Amino acid sequence: MKRHLFECISVICLIATFSLASCNRMEEIPDNASEIQQPAEIAFTATLAPKGENSQTKAISSGTDDNGKEILNVAWAVDEKIALYYQTASGYAKTTAKVIEVNDGVATISASLDATTIDGGTVQFVYPASLANETGDDIDEFKLLSQNGNLTGDNSISTMFDAATGKGIIKLGGGTSLPTTATVTNEAGTGSVSLQNRVCICKFHFDLDDGTGSSSMPVINERTFSPIIIRDGNGHTYTIKSDRDDGWGVRGFKSSDDIYIALLPASGKTVTFYYTTKGSNQGQSVQWNYLHTSSNTTLEAGKFYRNIGTINLVRDEYTAGQFTFKDLSAGSITAASGDIIWQSGDEATSNIITIGDGAKVRLHGVNISATGSAGIICSGTATLILDGTNSVTTTTEKLPAILPGGSGTTLTIQGSGSVNAKGGQFAAGIGTGSYSSGLYTCGNIVIESGTITATGGEDGAGIGCGDCGVCDDIIISGGTVTANGGLYGAGIGSGDGYGFIYGSTCGNIIISGGTVTATGGSRAAGIGSSYKGTFTSITITDGISSINATAGSGDAGGISSAEPIGKGYEDLGSGSVNIDGTSTWTAGTATTHLNWVVSTFVSTNNSTVTRWTLTHK
Repeated sequence: MKRHLFECISVICLIATFSLASCNRMEEIPDNASEIQQPAEIAFTATLAPKGENSQTKAISSGTDDNGKEILNVAWAVDEKIALYYQTASGYAKTTAKVIEVNDGVATISASLDATTIDGGTVQFVYPASLANETGDDIDEFKLLSQNGNLTGDNSISTMFDAATGKGIIKLGGGTSLPTTATVTNEAGTGSVSLQNRVCICKFHFDLDDGTGSSSMPVINERTFSPIIIRDGNGHTYTIKSDRDDGWGVRGFKSSDDIYIALLPASGKTVTFYYTTKGSNQGQSVQWNYLHTSSNTTLEAGKFYRNIGTINLVRDEYTAGQFTFKDLSAGSITAASGDIIWQSGDEATSNIITIGDGAKVRLHGVNISATGSAGIICSGTATLILDGTNSVTTTTEKLPAILPGGSGTTLTIQGSGSVNAKGGQFAAGIGTGSYSSGLYTCGNIVIESGTITATGGEDGAGIGCGDCGVCDDIIISGGTVTANGGLYGAGIGSGDGYGFIYGSTCGNIIISGGTVTATGGSRAAGIGSSYKGTFTSITITDGISSINATAGSGDAGGISSAEPIGKGYEDLGSGSVNIDGTSTWTAGTATTHLNWVVSTFVSTNNSTVTRWTLTHK
């Protein structure tokens, strides 16, 4: 997408005049005249300095430059209002200024201020006044969360949502008893006040033709959108509506519409759009759900983004029209194949997801904090596709954040998004709970893509087993994986096996691709077995990008006996470790395809810990 910049508003507040009404007839002066202070009126001018394509967005009107490119023109309008929050002898007061005249781009603004306004006191400007918070000194962000996406009209962004703020100093002068003039300067007292934009304006284009020609996609005669829900990755959820009648008695947007939205700044965030369409198909009423994401999006205040993206139907490998969107904010979900699970709310939810056997579902920006349960429970074999940023945590000990199906099943994780999984005490981040929870076995864990961060509670592996747990194979072929074991738990592998006759064990650990960082807990391997744990075998191929494996600390003041890749302290009989096609490697010596660096450092308990770094040549 191509982004174009424009500068912030320059508003110069010049000399203003206070005036008090003179009383010409003595008989009209009341007895308490000395106690009455009539408010003074201050009038000041605000000027804008448009600079072509980079003009500020004080107000919006459609137009094009000499090259035919769309621009946002600056234009003050009579009757526009600005909130003022200023300092008086009794504290801060608020009022509203109004544009009363515009000549050659210069707006004259009139307001009434209290006669006790302090010389040298501060004044804060909020434009438009309708977006001022209750105090009157800043933008109320919550008012931005419901707006009209139309470019024109009384409720358009040009008159309601082009937010800017500024601060100045009032200098009084004039008469001997009451001020008759006032100058408003910047905080430094050296010149003009500048209103700075607080939002950017983004233009979006809707196009519902997915281009596939699929017969499964019905022909919809008229498509209208329900309010669009936007999540910006910063915790803001916008509801964008239209007041336009589509001609069928439904107010909404249509396919091929251009929609303008004022959004708060974001940096490197995934922006999510959700909406439904309604129309007819051979006389039948139809409704489709749509989801669009814009990954790694940066939005800067004061900029106009001409076309942040064309919003299309999410297709991937699903059959057109078969998507089912489920809002986790509305309650716990039992998910089936084709479900896309998202959240309309910003806060973490205690609702959980149970995935049916054989189901392939998409996580789209969920934030789970479960109590008394794992956050995601797989009933059998399941596939999780990651979109956006997802977080799954359980606050209950002995339970994992994500629980795969039982032995013989497979949990596959893929997608372009991320998930942060944090298990409870004695449990894995992704894997089993503890033996005493009864949820101590699980099937295979396969990671193909995505960004995965998994942290086990005390005695739990990051990915693998909880305390005295048993899991099948762990296979990583791609993605970026970070796994941290809790006390006595491996980063990737088994959990603490102390106190259980069979210890804790996982199957084969195979890493054939991706970037992996694994850190073991005390006495546990980074990748491999825990304290009193086992694994069947470890295989690392030359397909990896890199592996950083760190052994857990040992006894205070000693050298950790756990290996970065391999066996933890008092391993109960693990199998072989094959790296780059050989089981006769020497740590620190490069293999045919991999560079190998050994480093050591002193841990917090003063033991010497070893790290192995493997990178592809």
